[in-house]
Amino acid sequence: MLWLAVLLLAAGACDSPDVESPAFTLFPTATATVAPTPTATPSPAPPTATPTVTPAPADTPTPEPTAAPTATPLPDGPLVHIGNTVYLVDLATTPEERAQGLSDRPSLNADAGMLFVYDADGQRAFWMPRMNFPLDMVWIRADCSVAGVAANVPHPDPATPLSDLPRYPSNEPVRFVLEINAGQAALNNITPGSPVKFDGQIAGKWGC
Repeated sequence: MLWLAVLLLAAGACDSPDVESPAFTLFPTATATVAPTPTATPSPAPPTATPTVTPAPADTPTPEPTAAPTATPLPDGPLVHIGNTVYLVDLATTPEERAQGLSDRPSLNADAGMLFVYDADGQRAFWMPRMNFPLDMVWIRADCSVAGVAANVPHPDPATPLSDLPRYPSNEPVRFVLEINAGQAALNNITPGSPVKFDGQIAGKWGC
């Protein structure tokens, strides 16, 4: 009978409405929080260097060497440097050549003349028989300097008698006389004291 009483007691314990059996609560399983993988912030790409464009050097033309001025060659023959010019001259060194001079010639080139050469200093007197153009007569000392100039001596009328032709004397004793076209002395600054030099075929002759 004892077992019956125990059984009844157990049944009453199960059915009693006033006793609430606590619910069986499981401890919640901790949810593993996965740390988010940090998103890598892309590093900015280094700026692309802009290539420096070096301009191609312009073709610099090679300068042409400046040609040195070519000296004008002197004419071949007896030359007289006087004033600002050089005259190509005929020579009158004998009495016969001096007596003839430039008579009977039709003309004379602008850079030409006749040089009368004497053996010693002396007073000279010139005239213009049978001349066809006017002259400048340049009196030259033995020291190769100009003593004076008889400028623009006219040529005579062919009908003028020789006895009536004027004479043109030097202003002092001279060794040489240069006859050139009228106006050349003024044009080339040939004045008393101008130096005279002989060149070409007569370079260094007669002390000049």
